[in-house]
Amino acid sequence: MFAIINPWAALVAAVAAYLVGWAWYSPLLWQKPWMAARGDTGENWEAEGKKEMPKIMFYGFVNTLLMSFTIAVLLTLTGATTLVMSLQVALLFCFGLVVTVKFNDLLYTSNPPHWGRRAQLLFLIDSGYLIALFIIVTTILWWMS
Repeated sequence: MFAIINPWAALVAAVAAYLVGWAWYSPLLWQKPWMAARGDTGENWEAEGKKEMPKIMFYGFVNTLLMSFTIAVLLTLTGATTLVMSLQVALLFCFGLVVTVKFNDLLYTSNPPHWGRRAQLLFLIDSGYLIALFIIVTTILWWMS
C-alpha cells in the first residue's frame, strides 16, 4: 500500500495546505476575529511568540505533512480514482471525524459559556481551515497521482 503512495505529492500537498493556513490565519483573512475569539490581544505573542514561533511552525508543518500522508493512505485504501470520489472520501473523513472531534474539544475545553459567540466563531474559523485543507490536499494528491 505505501509503495503506491507518491511521497512527493504528499509533500507538495502539505506545503500548499500550510501556505493556505498561513493566509487563513493572517491579517488578510481571519487573524483578528480568530484572536478575538481566543481572547488573545496579541500582547503575549510579542514576548513569547518570537522564541516559540519557530517550534510552533515546525510542528505545525509536521502535523500538516502527517495529515497529507494520512489522506493519501485513506484515498488509496478506499480506491478513490476520480476527483469527485476523492473529495467525497476526504470530506466524509473531515466532517465525520476531524470537525466532530474539534467540536467535542470546544465543548469540553473552552471557557464557559461553552457554546457562546466566541466559541462558535473559533470553531467556525478553525473548522473552515480544516475543510479547506482537506479539499486542497485531496485535489493535489489526486492531480499528482
